[in-house]
Amino acid sequence: MSWFKKLFAFFWDKSLLIFLIIGGLNTLVSMAGSQLLYGALGYWGSTALMFTVCSVFSFIFNRKYSFESKAPLLQSAVRFAVVIAVCYLISFGLSDILVPGFLARFFPAVPEDWRGRVAMLVAQVIFTGCNYLGQRLWAFKE
Repeated sequence: MSWFKKLFAFFWDKSLLIFLIIGGLNTLVSMAGSQLLYGALGYWGSTALMFTVCSVFSFIFNRKYSFESKAPLLQSAVRFAVVIAVCYLISFGLSDILVPGFLARFFPAVPEDWRGRVAMLVAQVIFTGCNYLGQRLWAFKE
């Protein structure tokens, strides 16, 4: 079996499907809340608040259903928090820097406040991939 097939088989299993279902629901709630709060709290405030709230549910459901983790609760909670924080800062930081500039240059008709909203959507996609890897490979390891 080639290294690519082994890598694909490792990641493409039941845990990914359950993770995507839980993550999809969390993403919808987080995106809706972030968009609703964007005017009052701005980019960082709205996304940080919604990610904090949704991360609690994500931890509970992913620990139990996606990864069926038997790791000690405190250990996995700390690791999960680190993964969430690192993924959040990387994905939303990169998106906040790159997306508005890209849109301004190539799509100047997009209003400035919508550039931030689009950046939040792009960041969600980046976050989901990074988050899965971090949870799968580290946060819920026994």
